[in-house]
Amino acid sequence: MHIKRYFAPTMRQAMNAVRAAHGDEAVILSTRETEEGVEIVAALEPSDSPESEPPTPINPLKTNTSSPLGGFEAPSASTADIQRMAQELAQVRHLLESQVSGLAWGQEALAKPEKVALLKRLMALGLGWELSEMLIEQTAASGALEWPRILQHLQNGLQEEERDPLERGGILALVGPTGVGKTTTIAKLASRFVIRHSPTDLALITTDGYKIGAQAQLKLFADLIQVPVYVANTQGELYSLLTSLAHKKLVLIDTAGMSQRDLQLSRQLTSGHQGINMVHNYLVMSAATQLSVMRDIVRSFGEVVLRGCILTKLDEATGLGNALTVLSESNLPLSYLSTGQRVPEDLERARPADLIDRAMVLGQQQPQPLDERGLRLGLAKEMSNAQ
Repeated sequence: MHIKRYFAPTMRQAMNAVRAAHGDEAVILSTRETEEGVEIVAALEPSDSPESEPPTPINPLKTNTSSPLGGFEAPSASTADIQRMAQELAQVRHLLESQVSGLAWGQEALAKPEKVALLKRLMALGLGWELSEMLIEQTAASGALEWPRILQHLQNGLQEEERDPLERGGILALVGPTGVGKTTTIAKLASRFVIRHSPTDLALITTDGYKIGAQAQLKLFADLIQVPVYVANTQGELYSLLTSLAHKKLVLIDTAGMSQRDLQLSRQLTSGHQGINMVHNYLVMSAATQLSVMRDIVRSFGEVVLRGCILTKLDEATGLGNALTVLSESNLPLSYLSTGQRVPEDLERARPADLIDRAMVLGQQQPQPLDERGLRLGLAKEMSNAQ
């Protein structure tokens, strides 16, 4: 491995020197500011022949044999050395990205101040960088870059379940991680159904044999509205119950709350089966969940084929940007919003426009802290891809 140093008045000039001499294969070992500008230490693979290297636009520093990085050549490294070097390279890459992002941020802010202002406004609502950038691009391509047009593009990207599942009927299974309010949502749906129809047209099934008191909680709700509750502990028991309840207009299944990484039982209990109607799975997800966790939940529970999403705990969320981002990315239809614990009052049909309005109000009441570094890195990546 050959190690060489380059210096220039600016970081961009130094990087251009490395790229001109060795292409994109050179590995940056370190960067630092000097009195004369910026110094970059680059490593080259042994296969790179010095004779075949094009002339360096900016002369490298003279060899300093007293420093292990001062010479043009370095001894071959062991596996442990390579691993340690890989870790150091990752740190250097992180530092370099931060420096380049600062340059990109300044250039973009000067060249396109309107775009940067709108990006900040979108990310202040809690929207992810990718979605914010896509909305800006879509709006710019379709006409003037205006805030109302951006919100319209955001609304157009959200799917809505046109028909109320309670009116359509059938078999509805609520799936999702622990603690998102599946049992309470089942009670709200059941109460709304009974108000519109007869209790004899409804049946409740619980497969939650893990959470202490889960079955008792659902049975208490069911007794109040005079609806029977059945327990299914196995896939066979569930199939038998669904066959015997085929005459019911609506069957609601309360599945066990579990980690989104443990879906085997959920797949077994909510999959289709010959002789019974298709089970429609609805993902129940808390609006107060972090963006990365939301993405993981949607990706994992998507294995059971989701019909729609029910967003809960809106009263506990400080922002709705995470939910808007995930729903837009996944194209998962939004069915209901749960805004509190009252049964059945705190449940309403979901409309994309209403969800965006709620996000705007929360954004004004509790502005989300802007990820300035994430915004800068995003701009740097955009400019790098454009070159």
